[in-house]
Amino acid sequence: MDIFSKAEILAVDDTPMNLDIILETLDDDYEISISSDGKEALEVLETIIPDLILLDIMMPGMDGFEVCSILKKDERLKDIPVIFLTALNSTEDVVKGLSLGAVDYIYKPFNPEELRSRVRTHIELKRSREEIVRQNFEQKELLHVLCHDLANPFTSILGVLSILEDDLPDELDYYFKLLQSAANNGTEVINLVRQMRQASEKGIDLESLNLKEMLEESISMLRQRITDKKLDVEINVDQSLQVQAEKTSLINSVLNNLMTNAVKFSYSHEKIRIDAEEKGDGIVLSIRDYGMGMPEEIRENMFDISKNISRNGTDGEKGTGFGMPTVKKFMELYGGSLEVSSLDEKSSPRDHGSSMILTFSK
Repeated sequence: MDIFSKAEILAVDDTPMNLDIILETLDDDYEISISSDGKEALEVLETIIPDLILLDIMMPGMDGFEVCSILKKDERLKDIPVIFLTALNSTEDVVKGLSLGAVDYIYKPFNPEELRSRVRTHIELKRSREEIVRQNFEQKELLHVLCHDLANPFTSILGVLSILEDDLPDELDYYFKLLQSAANNGTEVINLVRQMRQASEKGIDLESLNLKEMLEESISMLRQRITDKKLDVEINVDQSLQVQAEKTSLINSVLNNLMTNAVKFSYSHEKIRIDAEEKGDGIVLSIRDYGMGMPEEIRENMFDISKNISRNGTDGEKGTGFGMPTVKKFMELYGGSLEVSSLDEKSSPRDHGSSMILTFSK
């Protein structure tokens, strides 16, 4: 007995001989319910939700096309795969049935082996989809629990560190900063997971935002890091430029990540140049640094969250390695795009650095 032995099939056909063939072919492996017309089939479906429907097209009263159309409009029944049974073989009929939501056709007279094979295949596909949905739900629930349970300890650690900071002996300062950095990184990863989960589940509400104002707010949040490295940030962005995005994620997850990287990988006393221009139906933003650049291996894997590409900055600054996948994800949610070009200092000692090019809708 295999995993499909308990699958239930509803067979709908106005010809008793066809129903007999279906029963004879499939009854050993599946639970079969039968109906002789479309109206009766809809009545049966008020009490059961089968794994598959075998549906004749040419029936008196309500034909198979009409029944299928009704099923696909019903939230309860719309995901049941429908295989049409038909003696029709015109391309137009096939296209019509598939456009209504059918997954396959079986032509009369039935070939028993073909009938078994197609039924088995589509029930397997349905069960696989259901398993994927179940696993995704469990993973989302697990992520929710993990984020909640992990955030509390990190918050407590940062709170205690804040209290101890003023009275800390000098000899413990190094270890204090290590612990503080680790707790902050942990918190950032948790927030990232939450943001990505929320965006995937609920989508994102876009609004028209002033690009220069968003940049200035991001830069103000990173001002101390910029000052510590004595960097010059040159902004060439017209005050009138508006982009379609969501404010919180644009500032915190997109611009802050890109500006943090630009600062992190720049050497002291260098420049970060920010330019924006209208191009066609979009706004193109470029954030250019003249720092250490990226080798080819980093560029190829920078959007793969499964690859650990985190590396230290020019002053030893650390990161999580999750920043660029996050930026790419949000730019796609905005309906925009992200391109990266970079030359590392080893391969290009005179012209190294990285450019992050973002294209927004107006």
